[in-house]
Amino acid sequence: MELNTKRFGIIKIDPEEIINFTQGIYGFEDYHRYVIINHKDSIFSFLQSVDESWLSFVIVMPELLQPDYQVALEAKYVKELELEDSSEGQVYVILTIPERIAEMTANLQAPLVINKKRRTARQVILMDGKYQTRHNVFTEKQRSAYEKQAQKRAKAN
Repeated sequence: MELNTKRFGIIKIDPEEIINFTQGIYGFEDYHRYVIINHKDSIFSFLQSVDESWLSFVIVMPELLQPDYQVALEAKYVKELELEDSSEGQVYVILTIPERIAEMTANLQAPLVINKKRRTARQVILMDGKYQTRHNVFTEKQRSAYEKQAQKRAKAN
C-alpha cells in the first residue's frame, strides 16, 4: 500500500502494520489509523497518520530517556487494548521539538500504549504524579549519562 506523506513523500507500507488508536490521540481524536516509521540510526521514530498526509508525531520509547519509566495501566485500558500480558505491549511517548532543539520535551504523562499483536492502541493519561507533560529530553539524557559515569567510578573504587 502506498501512503502519501508530507514529511516523507510517497512511502510503501504494509497494511498489516496499521495501528488503530481506538480513541484517537488527544487533540487529534478524529484520526485513528497510524503507522510507525522507524528512522534509521536514531532512537526517534515517527507516528504517521494513514488518513492525513500532514499529521505525524515524533515518538520515542520512554525507557531510552528515563530507564526506570513504567506504565501501570488501569484495568479498563488493559481490557480495551486486549492485552493478555505485558509482552504484547509497546509504549512510546510523543516529543515536542521546538526551534531551539535543547528545549525538546517528551510527554511522559500521556504515553501511547500499543498492543503489538492486535495492532490497537490508546493514549493514556497517567495520574500518579510521577511524570510531566513537558519533560526536557536533554536534561534527562545528561543526568542519565552522569549517573552511569558515577556508577562506573564507584565500581572502580
